[in-house]
Amino acid sequence: MKLLTRLATVLSLFVMVQNVNAASNEVLVDQIGNSSTFNFTQTGSGNNIGDTTNHATFTGNSNLVTIDQIGNMNSAAVSVSGNGNNLTATFTGNSNQFMLNCTFCNTTTITDTVVGNGNILSRTFDTTGGTSITNINSDNNTVTIDNDSTAVAGSSSNVDISGGGGNTIQVRQTGAASSLGHEAQLTIVGATNTVNIDQGGVVDSRVRATITGSGNTMSINSNY
Repeated sequence: MKLLTRLATVLSLFVMVQNVNAASNEVLVDQIGNSSTFNFTQTGSGNNIGDTTNHATFTGNSNLVTIDQIGNMNSAAVSVSGNGNNLTATFTGNSNQFMLNCTFCNTTTITDTVVGNGNILSRTFDTTGGTSITNINSDNNTVTIDNDSTAVAGSSSNVDISGGGGNTIQVRQTGAASSLGHEAQLTIVGATNTVNIDQGGVVDSRVRATITGSGNTMSINSNY
């Protein structure tokens, strides 16, 4: 049985959606407004928040969005537009997928936490200053972060892999971001992880990496 929840919201509000132990759930969101709070919790397999055709959309400023998916083969496709937004997503399980597009996002922070194997996370920022934070404590996950920022502060991406192996991380940050440039910060505790970092533009580029473990591969291409 599939449960479908549709939310179309305008103005400031608080929304909580919780689906527990259902076979399959789908949540579609089209939100316009400022200072809203959304909490989504899905437990089980095959649950969706938005899809590749119709993303769950959050348009406005200073919104707080929390996504918590527990189980296997769940997916979330989200679009965020506006300033000062904060999105936190936690995925516990295997073979989950998370796709995020963030446009016109000034000082927006996206934080992911992954506990499980074979998950795929993909982020695209077209912003005037955004921060991406990813925490992984498992194996064989794939994370792709693409930041294009023209803000003075540039783009910032932090990736923390703790106790996991076989993960693949791709970070690309570009844009004419004034003198402060772009920054990528990476901490790895684990083996056989692969990391590629590309930072472009005629700006300062900073990469800070701390790696503990064997068989890791890291490639850095700066100011290309």
